Amino acid sequence: MSVDAIGGPADIRMLVAVGELDIVVVPRVLERFTALLAGATAVVLDVSAVTFLDSSGLRLVDRLARECGGRGAPFRVVAPPGCASRRVLEIVEMTASVMDDRLAAESAVRAELSARAPRGGVSGGPRSPAA
Repeated sequence: MSVDAIGGPADIRMLVAVGELDIVVVPRVLERFTALLAGATAVVLDVSAVTFLDSSGLRLVDRLARECGGRGAPFRVVAPPGCASRRVLEIVEMTASVMDDRLAAESAVRAELSARAPRGGVSGGPRSPAA
């Protein structure tokens, strides 16, 4: 099992979990928690390839969501319908941030980032350079 950051859009941290996300693996992930989130303006956790998700894994997902919320970073979980992790997330009613695929998750966090971006200049007109 592993949770690793993969290449993705510069402003979105893509984390991919593979294998079992359980009491044996989660402590090792938590050791790298700060490094995995460092500098992220948004986070997408893909659990599509997770074959087993126990309460430790659920707490990890919750902790990621809370940490991102505290930082003002949008957070989404990718868990396609039919995958093992999706069913567990549904049973415990943790589906508010769950998306069916990476593209949908990326679009959702990008939209949230855009909605939070400060609006400047005159709408529809060119912005003048700072003097």
